[in-house]
Amino acid sequence: MQALIAEFQQFAQKMDTTHFRLSTIFIGGGTPSLLMPRHVESLLNEIQRIFTIDHQVEITMEANPGEAPFEKLRAFNDLGVNRLSMGVQSLQPNLLKFMSRIHTTEQARQTFSAARKAGFKNINTDLIFAIPGQTNEVWLSDLAEVIEWNPGHISAYSLTVEEGTALHRWVSNQQVKMLPELDDAGMYLEGRNLLADNGYRPYEISNYAKPGFECRHNLHYWTQVPYLSFGPSAHSYFENRRWWNVRSLDEYLKRMALKIPVMESEETLTLEQTRAEYIFTRLRLSDGISRRDYHKRFGCDFVSLHGKRLEKWLPKHIVLEDDHYRLTQDGLLLADDIAADLMV
Repeated sequence: MQALIAEFQQFAQKMDTTHFRLSTIFIGGGTPSLLMPRHVESLLNEIQRIFTIDHQVEITMEANPGEAPFEKLRAFNDLGVNRLSMGVQSLQPNLLKFMSRIHTTEQARQTFSAARKAGFKNINTDLIFAIPGQTNEVWLSDLAEVIEWNPGHISAYSLTVEEGTALHRWVSNQQVKMLPELDDAGMYLEGRNLLADNGYRPYEISNYAKPGFECRHNLHYWTQVPYLSFGPSAHSYFENRRWWNVRSLDEYLKRMALKIPVMESEETLTLEQTRAEYIFTRLRLSDGISRRDYHKRFGCDFVSLHGKRLEKWLPKHIVLEDDHYRLTQDGLLLADDIAADLMV
């Protein structure tokens, strides 16, 4: 915490932070709910001292079931944390064990209930589908129970195999077999329909919210709003430049103690890269790509640049509605392929 606060102070010495106005703060990465309330208080006090904070700021904290007792949650809420993001993942003991989650199903229920009693009106629950051993019936059953909890926001992600993880080794060694793509797609679409039927608008490919509970912080990422990040492996984006810190906690602490820069590397985005990121992130949103906004941002016409490639995806995978190019249901299943094609 001392190193993190020192990094805030270093940034303030280099930049005129009086011009920064923060509308969202996200305390994430790992399990920040393990912090003591006094730690969070010192963190928020330092942020408030350095930056101007919007009076309606969204302050999110990530929390894992079983690691966020009621007393802590109430203290965090009293300090101004007004949004909680819970990593529920599954309600099935065997699937939790497979994903190396240490919480139980009952702890997930208890933590959600404790968060409500602590005063949190805005709660997100993260869920995962297409887990080996998970059936469509089990997935929809878990989703239906979480819907009954009535969170304002639900994130539902397909399990992905990332290099360097135990799952990647298991799949490579054929110890684990991932679900067929058709099963994955079926779970996605049926889950999406169930959520929509219960008042959760799919405002992004994997994110669903009741009116007014969309995650403002994540929307900043998806709409290229500048953001600042601090801590190990933190990535920032400001004035068409992206930079990131060292990943290792030990290396981060060592550098901060020696007053050595913790930034590992940086890049300045070209116009082509900025356009490509715009296409990739905007297509994921239900609002899609606005031809008018694209022209305003880049000074050129979206169709003039991408029309030939766009044509082959119309109208089955992309539709034009009120100046917005949006993915259809068929298009949602090919979102990455479509974005990659248009980004060329």
